[in-house]
Amino acid sequence: MISRRHFVASAALAALPFRAARAQGFPNKPIRIVVPFAAGGTGDVICRNLQEPLQRLLGQPIIVDNRLGASGSVGTQHVKNAAPDGYTLLQVGNSTVTTSLMQKAAGYDAIKDLAPVANIATTPMVFLLNPVIPAKTLAELIAYARPRAGELEYASAGRGSLGHLTTELFNQMAGLKMVYVPYQGSSQATNAVLAGDVKVVITTPSDAINAFVQTGKLRMLGVSSPQRSPLLPEVPSMAETLPAFNVTAWFGLAAPAGTPREVVAQLNDAVNKAVAEPAMQAKLKALGMTPAPGTAASFGETIRTDQKIWMKVMQQANLSPE
Repeated sequence: MISRRHFVASAALAALPFRAARAQGFPNKPIRIVVPFAAGGTGDVICRNLQEPLQRLLGQPIIVDNRLGASGSVGTQHVKNAAPDGYTLLQVGNSTVTTSLMQKAAGYDAIKDLAPVANIATTPMVFLLNPVIPAKTLAELIAYARPRAGELEYASAGRGSLGHLTTELFNQMAGLKMVYVPYQGSSQATNAVLAGDVKVVITTPSDAINAFVQTGKLRMLGVSSPQRSPLLPEVPSMAETLPAFNVTAWFGLAAPAGTPREVVAQLNDAVNKAVAEPAMQAKLKALGMTPAPGTAASFGETIRTDQKIWMKVMQQANLSPE
């Protein structure tokens, strides 16, 4: 008579060739990367730059599918509900975490509903000021803003965006009470500071922003990473004024929860190889990004750490889901 233990062990062994065959057969059709924001944004540009090397490495077409709406929730829910087979991926970033915390109707949990695949790149945020404010450094701005509680306004790409919560963290650490003015996207928020409608914005860097700084239309007071960025070496880190200030924007890919580990590993390997190519490195650098390859597990830890940070910031700022 075959014991139960022997039967279970035999079944497990029998499943191994099936799993291996499934992983070896992947991919055998096009892979879709859902970008939950409009075309032209940082995450969208990164994914479109990845198309050619990933198609070459995986041997299948890579389709970039913009499904925008509800601060990224529409596209994220679409991927959450897709088959967990590796053929539908999601472009993820810090906002994937913050939106799920700030929106009651987000419809997903960034930790439970998504399987981390690979980090692609990171970048510090940049602190931008309209030059009408007479502050040349972050310390001078803090000294200017402290006695003017409720007078200085800041913009971001929407409630719960990385820029919103990063500025709330700055408020908390600097002891300020700047007033929040939400916009519908990062470009709109930056344009509001350019126009002088709002005086402060913390956002991701770009060539366009660098051009505005060089012509004196914006003043860049700091970067949010703990050390100065090698791409902006002349700009102080915010930690030089506020020790321990540390915010990094990250951009990566995730799959629906339950996607087989073998498939995730194959996708992770392809992304890491694509990011390592000199042409891709040059494209990321042009976007102000630092390549950040690594394992799916380490990327998952990044996402979990981010969630803990922003939950604490929300609690101290008395921000609750709406």
